[in-house]
Amino acid sequence: MMNESNTIAVADAPEMFRPLKWNELAKRGDYVKDGNDGYELWVGPSGFHAGTFHKQIYRRLSPRPATDTPAK
Repeated sequence: MMNESNTIAVADAPEMFRPLKWNELAKRGDYVKDGNDGYELWVGPSGFHAGTFHKQIYRRLSPRPATDTPAK
């Protein structure tokens, strides 16, 4: 269950998150939309398929490593 006192509003751009596929397992550190064009930390149970929950669950994308480009 979502607990209002334990949620964190995240104002990151939507491209920072990806929706979980229906068969991916939800885990702590995932997010759900907060209803105000932002995301809040998922504080519910872990270990269930994301497709079984009534809200879409999102995961923060991993930062892409900087590529070393040789100077010209």
